[in-house]
Amino acid sequence: MPTIGWIEETGLDRYWETGSPLDYSSVPDSYPCRHCELIFDSIAQRERHEVVHPIQNPTLYFQDRDIAGKQLRIIAPLKPGDLGARNVDALTINGAENQSVDDLFECIQAVQKGYIDVSYGSSALQKNLKIEVCIADKQELHKVDQAFALHFSKDDFTSSDIAAFIDNVKQYSTVIEYTNGLVRYLHGVMAKDRRSDSMPFEDFDTRFNQAVQSLQDYRTGLCMGVRAVIRFNRNDFSSLQGCGLPEIEAAMQFFRGEPYTVPVHVGSSVRMPVDFSTEFILKELLDSFQQASLQDMEQQIAALSANNLSLQDRSKFDYICYRKAVAQDDVSAIDKYRKKLKIDDVFHTLIGEQ
Repeated sequence: MPTIGWIEETGLDRYWETGSPLDYSSVPDSYPCRHCELIFDSIAQRERHEVVHPIQNPTLYFQDRDIAGKQLRIIAPLKPGDLGARNVDALTINGAENQSVDDLFECIQAVQKGYIDVSYGSSALQKNLKIEVCIADKQELHKVDQAFALHFSKDDFTSSDIAAFIDNVKQYSTVIEYTNGLVRYLHGVMAKDRRSDSMPFEDFDTRFNQAVQSLQDYRTGLCMGVRAVIRFNRNDFSSLQGCGLPEIEAAMQFFRGEPYTVPVHVGSSVRMPVDFSTEFILKELLDSFQQASLQDMEQQIAALSANNLSLQDRSKFDYICYRKAVAQDDVSAIDKYRKKLKIDDVFHTLIGEQ
């Protein structure tokens, strides 16, 4: 067991090694709160107390929305009030310290196309943000929309059509991300219909995600239509504010549990390219919903290749058949499709309310 001599020797060793008296302790007698003037006897007590001092999260705002990520793309000239900050004690713009939100506003206003590096935060937390400024020229947006209508307002399109479209609009440098979003959507359609040699079926949702990301800041009729078709594919049937596609709007209404209203066509020659399953639902199943029998619909669906259908497509088919079974008062079929839709969160919730 340890001896007195050994303990004394350890104490002397510590004195010569650390220069501290024998009664010195490196453990502090008290622990002051790092946010107020209170003092505690232990670290555990201090930590329990400091929970009441939540870290103030430094936040920058763009158009009344907090900038959650590390990147921000600005495609339209700023308006007064578009930028804001909360709990930001320090702001650095392109290496220049002690800047303000007004300085950032002026810096962005002075750029037509370029990048701005921003660091901001408080004593407790620092954040970084890269702002891409690429003010979209309205004429260039219009030219891209015209080229899209020229190449894709027809019954079918190929990779060659996409390549020709890209070549047609490549000179429009202020709307590159807009063009990228449209192209990614087209690639998603081709992948879903298994018409691409380079993209498997499973890639369609990735391409749709990329399209939504690229188009999220634009407000043209075309990109609103693209986003509506993608939402329809994902079984997101929440209300739309005029996407410009009457058939999609009528279908969304139907899939919210409302009666199907035959869409009114405005006679425009401009058409939106969509995947086969979406077209089949709009043109075949819903257009003939009133006249066709449940058996007719089931036969049409059974004739489709299952390889080209997503889980969301299958759920939409099941819901259409369920609605037809309800219309025909076919109790057996109602029960059959209720069981199928039970595993789908969207439709299980919907039919539970009907």
